Formats: sequence, C-alpha cells, structure tokens
Amino acid sequence: MGRREYQHLVLKCNKGVNQQTDIADLDECADALNVWAPNGVVERRPGYRGVTALYQSGTGITTEAQTYLKYEASAGSPSYTTGAEGGTLVLSNWKAQGDTNATGDQWFIGFGKVQDLGTSNQFGRLVGITVSLSASNSNNVHFKSEYWNGTDWKWLQVTEHQEKHLVGGSFSKAHFSFANPADWASTTLNSVTAYFIRFTLLDASGDSTSSLDSSVTLNNLSSTTQKVSTAGSATTSGTDPNRGFFSLQFPTIKRYVNVCNRYGNTYFRIANTIDFNDSTESSPLNEVTEETLATIAVVPQFNEAFIAYGGTVSIHHAHKSYPSQTGGGEWRALVEDRDFAVGEDAPYSTEFVGQLEEFPPARFITFFKNRLWCAGLEGEPFTVRWSAAAPYHKVWPTLSAEPLMEDDNSPITGMIGFGEQVAVFKSDSIWLMVSTGPNPATQVESYSPIRMVAGVGCVSNSSIQQIRGNLVFLAEDGVYVFDGTPAVRKISDRVSETIRSISPGRRHLAVSAHWKSRNCYLLSFASDGEFDNNKTLVWDYKNDIWWIWDIPAKIWLADEDPSDDESLYFIDKYQQIFLMEDGNTDHGGAISSHILTQRLGADTNIRRTVRQVEVASNNKPSAFTVSVRANDDSNNEASGTLSMTDSSEASYGSATDGTDKYVLDRRRGRRLGFREQGDFVQVKVSHSAKNETYLISSVDVALAGAVRR
Repeated sequence: MGRREYQHLVLKCNKGVNQQTDIADLDECADALNVWAPNGVVERRPGYRGVTALYQSGTGITTEAQTYLKYEASAGSPSYTTGAEGGTLVLSNWKAQGDTNATGDQWFIGFGKVQDLGTSNQFGRLVGITVSLSASNSNNVHFKSEYWNGTDWKWLQVTEHQEKHLVGGSFSKAHFSFANPADWASTTLNSVTAYFIRFTLLDASGDSTSSLDSSVTLNNLSSTTQKVSTAGSATTSGTDPNRGFFSLQFPTIKRYVNVCNRYGNTYFRIANTIDFNDSTESSPLNEVTEETLATIAVVPQFNEAFIAYGGTVSIHHAHKSYPSQTGGGEWRALVEDRDFAVGEDAPYSTEFVGQLEEFPPARFITFFKNRLWCAGLEGEPFTVRWSAAAPYHKVWPTLSAEPLMEDDNSPITGMIGFGEQVAVFKSDSIWLMVSTGPNPATQVESYSPIRMVAGVGCVSNSSIQQIRGNLVFLAEDGVYVFDGTPAVRKISDRVSETIRSISPGRRHLAVSAHWKSRNCYLLSFASDGEFDNNKTLVWDYKNDIWWIWDIPAKIWLADEDPSDDESLYFIDKYQQIFLMEDGNTDHGGAISSHILTQRLGADTNIRRTVRQVEVASNNKPSAFTVSVRANDDSNNEASGTLSMTDSSEASYGSATDGTDKYVLDRRRGRRLGFREQGDFVQVKVSHSAKNETYLISSVDVALAGAVRR
C-alpha cells in the first residue's frame, strides 16, 4: 500500500503539554518529559553541570575505604605508587604541566563507593573528602581534576577549600568537594579497583613556583573522613538540610549564602564565589524544628542583608565573616539603638514613638520602598509589620503593624514588593498594603491592608515570581497570575493532573525561578507522595505553553554578573550545586526525553490501524524509539527503533580529525512500519542517548481508516 493510500496526520507537537484530552489541540502533547519548543520546534531541554557540594562537618563516614595513587611518567618506565589505607603517599617535587622537565605526573584519590553510602538511615552520595597531611604544601599551584566515566577521563569541577593546592602553612588537612557525576564508573589502576578522581598540576599562570614542595606527604589514615550528603528527615540523621540559597549583591562585593538546618540547629555558610571555595560556617545559632524556607531582604546602600528563617531574623554584613559564638551575638538582627535615630532629638525618639525592643520574629522579610517589611511572625501569624524608612530601617514603631483577618483566618504564607505596594498572600486571599499617609501625632507612616482577591491565595512563598509586571505563584489548585486587580487568572489548567500530583504535605516547599533569558517560569515540587522535590513544571510564557522536566531542584538561584549576564543554579537534596547550561548531559547522565501525542481518532467511532510513523528531525540524534499505543493500553505497545544516522556522516564523538568532513545540520525524515489497531491510538517518540541533541519538526502518522482532525 503506497503512502497516498493512507490518511496522514502531520503533528508538530510543539504547543506544550495539555492534559485536558477532550479539548486539546493535536499539536499539544498528552504527555512530555524533558523537552520544550522555545523556537517552535520540539527539542530536548538544556542539561546541567555540577559546580560543587556543600558537605557539612559531622556528615562524614569511614565505612568505605579510599586509596591514594601517584603515577610517575618519567621514572625510567611509567610506574604507580600506592598509598593504601593506613599508609602514606609522597608527592616530592611533583611538577606541573608546562614546567621545566615536566613529566605529566598525576595523583589519584580512589573511593570504594560513591552512592548509597553509610548505614541504613544514612543513604546518600559521596560529595567530598578530607585529606590529612603530615608534610604540606605552601606553593601556589593549580590543578585539573577528572573522573573516569567508563570510557574516558572527563573534567570534574573539584573545589579545594583553601587558596593553594594541598594547602601548606599550619594546615594539616586539605578539604575537597564536588558534585557526584551521574556516570562515574570504577576502573582498575595498579591492581586497585575504585572510583577515581585524577589530579594533574597545571602551570600557575607564570608563577615561578608552580610545583609542590619537596616533602608533601598525604596520610591515608583509616580515620580519614569521606564526606557524604544524605536525604531524609529534617531533624534526624539522613537530613535534607537546605533552608536557603542566596546571592547577596552589594555595591562593591557579592556574597553567596547557604542556610541549612541540621539536627534542629541553624547554620549559615558564606562565600565570595558560587563554588564556596573560601566559605566560612557559623556555629549552631538557634533551635528550629519546622521545615520551612528562608527569605531575604538586601539593603545594598548600607551593605546589609537580613535573612528570616523559623521566626528569627539574622543580619549579614558585606565585609564581615560570620561570628562563631553560639546562641546569639552579632549574627542576630537587633533594633536600632543609636542616638541619630532614637535619641532625644532624633526623628524616632522613644519618648514620643513607642518601639519594639526586639527585631520582629519573622518568617518572611523584604526590603521595599526604603523599608523592611516582616510577616509570618511568631505568635502573630496574621500580622504585617513595617519599619521606619532608611536610614532608620531598624527602628520598628509599635504602631507600624496591621492584622489581615476578615473572613480568612489562614496565616500569612508569602510577601513581595509589587508595583507601588507590598503584596501579602494568605492561603485563600491576596492583600495589598496601601499607604494612608503619616500618623498625625507621631508622623509614623501608616498602611492599610486591602483584600484584592478572595478565594485564591499562595501556598509557598518561594513559588512567587514577578514576571512582566505580574505575580506568578502556586495556589492550592494550580498556578495563578495576579496583576494587582481582583481579576486573578489561573494559567495551569492544561497541566492540572501534574498539579494534583503535588504531595499535599510538601506544597509549602515548592520553589520557583524566573529564567529571564529563556522566558520561562520554573516550579519545582515533590510529586506522587515523594518527600523531596523531583519534578519541575516549566511555563514558557513567551509562547504560553507548559512542559514537564525531571530536574530535582530543592532551591533555585538566579544570579547575574556585572554585565547582567544571567546564570541559573539549583541545589538538590544532597546539597550539590548545579548550573543550568546548554550541555548535553545532566552532570554526565543521559537526559531521557519523550513526547506522547493526543488520542488520534478518539472523536470518531471508526476503528483504525496505524501503518506508518515518520519522524522528521535534524541529523544530530542517532536514533529514536517510536511506540504506538492503542486504547490507552500502555502495557501493550508496538515499538521500534528509528535510526537517524547516515553512512556518509560521522556519528557524534567518533569523527576523526583530518579525515571526516564537517557534518552540516540538515533535516532528515525516517519512517517505521506498524500494524497497530484500536478505537484510538497514540504515538510516543522517545530519546535517551547520551550527549545528543535533536530538533523534531514533525511526526507524521499514517492511518488506515477515516479520521477527523
């Protein structure tokens, strides 16, 4: 039977996911994973790369042995030296590549295991190690680090938490951290089978001393601590401790802050760079057992930032490291007590203006219109408070507060500056704080809460993003857009099934990001009863379409450099930091993706047969898996592999320099024959090959039997 004897449905599948099957357009997908169509053509989503991991002291294990190796390429004949557990490894005069008499020597750390480490209540991933030194290094050197992926050594970003490689001076330990590669494989070196990281010293950019000291010695002690991050309860061993992940942009410096909660205690880790190379960590600060996310208010003109978490507000200065005292001190935000603000002749003299004696015990804080705003107060869940205007922003008049009650007695769940007002969210309502002018007696600015929306509110403060003059947020039944008027608009009906899958007890931990350069709102959450975030909904607001990705973001961080170039990071439950980029893997792992068409022929009573499926794509993918499903029976599908290669083209990764020609990007159509019959049918196109991208321009389904589009 020829092509013309079939009825053909040519589907673009580029209008996103629509789970409303009875009213969906045939160019919308019934389901999709890890794809999008920013330019009108379906393609695999961007990948991500590991930056570092924020392993914490106290999360080490010693149950998995490690091995040190040194490879000497110039010792007569290439040879290895092994520093087994309990032994040492001497790196005497080990020189960098590019130095005089450079030998290409390398040293290795090998691990017995990299996942599911520890006891039954402490499963996780290896994310770092502490190396003991009996003779350390004081020279300024740089290194390249790599891991074995089963076929080749691949670059791995490893952070050494000092300024120099195997730092010297008074230090007796070197600390390394990294995000665990998804394709890390074991290999055998010098009769040792392990998961290795290979270090090669590099020329120190013209530094005259670019090799290690003559007596550097690593001690492979049985007590050497491997660092493992784990997931589980928020207050017991096996924790997911992330509570905040922030970039603090001050006029002359940028700081990165991680807020974590371990065993009920709050810690702050601060660094000047996103890899947390030079990070410092506070001692335990206070006991908080609730599982909520921190919020932040940056006051750049005074080089201050305020972080609210669990009913306590801490203050962080641009040019100060965190203090180490336990239970209080400089880290806790204090009300203003200096004479310029509250003295006898000051604008807020305590003789005339009553003031709070302590900083409001907030869970939500923001800096807007030159004032600090606090909500989610301990003991006052319905109240909003605001400070005096800067430079008096740490003065808190007792009259500067309003309860948000009426017939909605739910607590405040979120707050953000919006337009000319502060928008305050409850579970079932949205309010705006409208200025009513200064109090005639005290001249303290007054604000009145106006309820703008009743019946719809926000369930997670971290889901709120300001996009194109609107607020986008997660409510109990979906994602909404608020433009400042009572006409709040629901935008997530097309992905209502995925919204309903959000674990009810974890909705308040849903997190979002505004990926401005990609015109996307990303919402990550725990679904299908999971404890940790395992799914991300993507709203492409430029094209007004939805996609589903499997990115497990616990907290997102959108960052910009001095040139306003955007970077999007996320931290996962293992405290690993990843950078979203145009890479072809998820930190070494393949990105599995698929599209599933709507039910073809579901609106007719004619039984039909799929005879052929043709996929038109570019020539970058090696193959697709094509499946045909009849009558919603996913257990009874016909499938086949659709090769997209051409014998005249070199496949990805196999081209030989000087031999193979550059392969131009071109469109290619390939087809498979089927004989799958049903009252209605669906076609699924899947791709799971590593290091491949694709553009699917159309899926042509040839049917025997009448069908209406």
